[in-house]
Amino acid sequence: MTHKNPSLRAAGTVSGDSTTAPAAPAAPAAPKAKAPRMELQKDKWVVENYDSENLSIEATATWQTVYMYNCTNTTLIISGKLNSVAIDNCQKCGIVFDSLVSQCEIVNSKRVQVQARETVPSILVDRTDGAHLFLSEAARDATQITTAKASEVNVSFPFETANPEDDNTVEQPVPEQLQTVVKNGKLVTTVLEHTG
Repeated sequence: MTHKNPSLRAAGTVSGDSTTAPAAPAAPAAPKAKAPRMELQKDKWVVENYDSENLSIEATATWQTVYMYNCTNTTLIISGKLNSVAIDNCQKCGIVFDSLVSQCEIVNSKRVQVQARETVPSILVDRTDGAHLFLSEAARDATQITTAKASEVNVSFPFETANPEDDNTVEQPVPEQLQTVVKNGKLVTTVLEHTG
């Protein structure tokens, strides 16, 4: 061991205790992953903690709901009509459902896909990065989409033209940039459009 003091450094190594410093404590173990489960609790299907699975649910009553939580790379197919679907804290997941009475809610998620085969009155996307919504022809003109703190939200729907051979599915982004001005004492918000 050498010393910073030049006179001591010239003398060579400093004698002293040659014990080594204690080892750093081991890092705490990663939290254990919770066991996946899919069960009907009264009227609520709970689907949680799945990774890379293909699952299906048969809705038997219109008042049933589905809550999908903490899933990754998982696809859930729901057949039948039910009340609502909620997707919370999921990544790279997809849900396909026939019809909803109330709404589909996507919260705290990343890169999710939702497909309505028939109708859905309302879709809410909140605190989500990357949501792709696929609407059927029946849902196209009847679905209200609400976004809050969401980015990269796209909606795909069938588009009819005068020539049936040209009919196609259209994908359009939900605007992320809004412009607000005060007019006559009220806030007026419009979508910010770039021209050029």
